[in-house]
Amino acid sequence: MLMKLRKKAQEWMRGRYGHFDALNKTLLVISLLLLFFANFTASVAWPMRLLAYGLFLLTYYRIFSKRIYIRSNENQKFLRWKNRWLKKGQQVKSQFKQRKTHTFFHCPECKQALRAPKGRGQIKITCSKCQHVFFKKV
Repeated sequence: MLMKLRKKAQEWMRGRYGHFDALNKTLLVISLLLLFFANFTASVAWPMRLLAYGLFLLTYYRIFSKRIYIRSNENQKFLRWKNRWLKKGQQVKSQFKQRKTHTFFHCPECKQALRAPKGRGQIKITCSKCQHVFFKKV
């Protein structure tokens, strides 16, 4: 009986996306957080619950979807977006750690992020990307 049920479930899932990928995990976590916070906020509880259930249904829709290529592309776009924000966060953290010893600025031509040691006075800087030369007081 159990083997028959398992076989039917496998048959039904054949040709479906079936992955619990990074986007699905994020949607599920956001959904659970919204449900958790909806218990403490009476004024906006129903809209939060409605949004949480919608995200929950979207997660299951993505898992059971037969459009495998589209779901995979959605996940790849999400991962690129997430990595871009994580990289910016790491850059801000690094700049914050080095704020006492270095000055951070951008090239006036190509907007490349540059840094120079503090306390050197006016220095001549050559951009590593576009080779533009300019002077900056640090």
